Amino acid sequence: MSGKRKATLKARPVSVPIDLLLATAERMQRTGDQAAAEQTYRRVLDDHPHEERATQLLGAILADRNEIDAAIDLFEAAGPEVGPPTLESFGFYNNYANVLRRAARLRAAEELLRALVAIAPREWQVWHNLGQTLKDLEHYDEAAAAMRRAVMLAPEFGPNHGVLGEILHHLGRLHSAEVSLRRAIELGCADDHAVWTVLGNNQRMLGHLDEALEMVTHALTLAGGSAAAHSNVGVVLMQLGRFDESVAHFELAISGDPENNGFGGYLGYALLAAGRLSEAFEPWERAIQGGLRGTERKVEVPRWTPADTDSRVLVYREQGIGDEIMLASLYPDLVASAREVVIECDTRLVPLFARSFPSAEVRGQTHDETRRETMHDFDRAIAAGSLLRWFRPTLDAFPDRRSYLVPDPARVAAWRERLAAIGPGPYVGVSWRSRIQTAERRLEYTRLDEWEGIFRAPGVRFVNLQYDDCNHELRRAEKRFGVRIERWDWLDLMNDFDEVAALTTALDLVVAPFNAVSMLSGALGVPTVAMGNRFGWGELGSGRMPWMPATIVASRMPNEEWDDVLAIAQGAVASVAGATAPDGASTLQGGLSCST
Repeated sequence: MSGKRKATLKARPVSVPIDLLLATAERMQRTGDQAAAEQTYRRVLDDHPHEERATQLLGAILADRNEIDAAIDLFEAAGPEVGPPTLESFGFYNNYANVLRRAARLRAAEELLRALVAIAPREWQVWHNLGQTLKDLEHYDEAAAAMRRAVMLAPEFGPNHGVLGEILHHLGRLHSAEVSLRRAIELGCADDHAVWTVLGNNQRMLGHLDEALEMVTHALTLAGGSAAAHSNVGVVLMQLGRFDESVAHFELAISGDPENNGFGGYLGYALLAAGRLSEAFEPWERAIQGGLRGTERKVEVPRWTPADTDSRVLVYREQGIGDEIMLASLYPDLVASAREVVIECDTRLVPLFARSFPSAEVRGQTHDETRRETMHDFDRAIAAGSLLRWFRPTLDAFPDRRSYLVPDPARVAAWRERLAAIGPGPYVGVSWRSRIQTAERRLEYTRLDEWEGIFRAPGVRFVNLQYDDCNHELRRAEKRFGVRIERWDWLDLMNDFDEVAALTTALDLVVAPFNAVSMLSGALGVPTVAMGNRFGWGELGSGRMPWMPATIVASRMPNEEWDDVLAIAQGAVASVAGATAPDGASTLQGGLSCST
């Protein structure tokens, strides 16, 4: 009898209080035993299908395992039982919003998180998640404000500083980003490869290349040799001019992620910058498939090759307008190699290109917002940069010609008269930066207030070619250096390229960075000093601009000062000033020759 009773008691299921189960599971989760924690949470949910805490924490485990859809299903099933967001359900909905963010349902995550910060404004976790979500939405100013609130509420939590540093990096506030990222490392993020990666890229944009290399190399170790980490190391090595090492890292990145066109594009860029043209062309083609060169057009016809001599071929623009002007030097070769050529370009360049390439049909680009064609009057197509492999396989293949763009002669004559009315030359056009000023691109430009030596040249008439809103900079430079920089309010330097080409042709010299101004003047054959950082792909490892022989490259390493570069420009301006003829005309005897 007693034996039977013992057997019956042994078979009876043991009831464990739900609070004890949850506490046990949370302890397992904290100590890293995710499998046991998951099993325990599921045990709770078997008896209580929509228990709020178990759902919340099991959802986090699933999200960490990248089972995002399963996590969302869990939260959505429990949501009606939990009810609307309140202080009591804060943790549940905060985790739910974080899962929505990881599922790229960013608007839904933002909406939920904004409701939560209204309910619990002193909970740093929700401000952290809101900052992350706004960062993913690229609303960086709002993201920074949210993350600063998280930092204020939890100043000793390292990831708050790390995410804030990343956001500030995106905003171009590089020095502030550095402070936040270093603070994150001090507060426990020293083993986080993402923090070291952002800090390394941040230092690279500040021009601290040696330090940047140390940081991205450390991130490579922490990331276990990931493809992205190899690519980051390759970028820094490329900027240092250590091309063989750079190429090796890009090849490792590609082997780790063969489908990533960005890595292939970087490899092509590095090979071009090193002057290894024949090796560069294949990976460079990957850069037009969602990489450095943008996205290939949906033309639905075969890509043109030199075998297609009896074809009507579309050649279309890529990248920025400066690169478009440079690559247009290949168009005469294409015209000579195909039955008919259609050149699609930025609409601002149509008159200039039509005059320069009269045997081609020139028109503004005709694709819609999805890059699908709205015209189909061609049987072959090719991106402008892809012509390089066919017509410039080596540096020796670049023609020795002074210009390839043709301005309107009547407008040139009008500008010569207009300039002469101001006073005798020489006339020097100036530009000092690009219109687009990201943190990284700012590293490529001088500031106008550094141009004292250039403006000191006697008898020179300076002409503004800077094509954005720069009047405050011009007035400040005029006041500081006692010069006059000529400009005409009616001239649209941003959009009227035909008029700008005529004005530029009437000048004796142009001093500019590697932007649309220097590309245009070089293509027109106007003596040009192009100032910038070393190892751009346009130089093709030659230290000059083989596309446009009238351009002199004055370059420096990003971690060097601009003094030597500005001295070259100053010498060029002094040269044209000294070559002024009695009648006011000016020439550059023997051209310019300079290096850093």
